[in-house]
Amino acid sequence: MNPRIEREVKHVILPTLLVAMVFLSTGLTDTNTDLVIVPTANGLVIGPIHFVEIFYVAGQNLERRSPRVGEEFVVKATIRNIGPAAIYYLPTLCDSSLSAAFDPSYVRVESGRPRCLAASMPTPLEPGEETTVWAPESGTAYVAIRAGTTTATTIFMYNSDANMGQSTRAEARSTLPLTIEGGPWGSTIPGFPLDSLILGFLLALGIFLYQKRIRGKVGIVPNINLTRILDRLTC
Repeated sequence: MNPRIEREVKHVILPTLLVAMVFLSTGLTDTNTDLVIVPTANGLVIGPIHFVEIFYVAGQNLERRSPRVGEEFVVKATIRNIGPAAIYYLPTLCDSSLSAAFDPSYVRVESGRPRCLAASMPTPLEPGEETTVWAPESGTAYVAIRAGTTTATTIFMYNSDANMGQSTRAEARSTLPLTIEGGPWGSTIPGFPLDSLILGFLLALGIFLYQKRIRGKVGIVPNINLTRILDRLTC
């Protein structure tokens, strides 16, 4: 290869490869759905409330997984009463005793949607019994708006009597991690990992820029042997 052309290759393609490696190592691999572990909170006890399990469901089929950007999702919690007396809560029909708080830069809470108007009846949870509740209540939606890792605080409201008065109201809170996957990166070409696709794209871009630069200088496009170029760069 002409020494001048070889220098041009090193000045264009090698930096492109370095940028690709840095780009891939700083976060895009975190959005690979094969590596995402759905976070759960298990075994947390607050007063008479035992959070047996807390997890997320998302997607049209309400799959048990982390949400993607642009998706609505639900927080579910299995609650056990380990106290000596019954407690009262609102089951997840129209109203719910479970709610959640998020960092607004990651999750948008949309209210004012159509909701059911049926009255929610207080439901007893006897000592030793379990129930599953979820949030949000009817008329509200949780929408993931930013990829990354944050936290969610689940809040379970309950009462010690069936009147559900303010004086007998109490709450139990639990905080757990929430990982939101990047929406545009959530679906790749089957059989081709995301990092390989990006690396190939950046390498092709580097070669294109190199060809354009050489064309502007000498008026021709040299025949580039990619295997020889990579061999020389790694020597």
